[in-house]
Amino acid sequence: KLLGKWELHTYNLKDIKRVRLIRRADGYYCQFCLNITVTDIQPKTGKEIGLDVGIESFYTDSNGHQEPNPKLLRKAETSIKKSQRQIYKKVKGSSGRRKARKVYAKKHLKVSRQRNEHA
Repeated sequence: KLLGKWELHTYNLKDIKRVRLIRRADGYYCQFCLNITVTDIQPKTGKEIGLDVGIESFYTDSNGHQEPNPKLLRKAETSIKKSQRQIYKKVKGSSGRRKARKVYAKKHLKVSRQRNEHA
């Protein structure tokens, strides 16, 4: 199943420059790098803005607007710690330990995806 906006069969094979297979906690993904020309569809407004990314606030712009830090990892820490304890209770090499590791990896993946949504 191909996720995204474009159908892959509409491109020539010569337009596909690189294929990357990625293994994540919830499955395997395939990324395609394509040789395409990018056109900017939004009109230029002539206004510029500066962003400062920090620890105390997620970002501060030059207009003075501050976005609070969501602290995604801090909120998920308790469930991550609990799933990590479940790994240590299992026997090494057992299928139960492998399942517990998968649960632990999925919790970390969820936090990283939330971080990407806020960026």
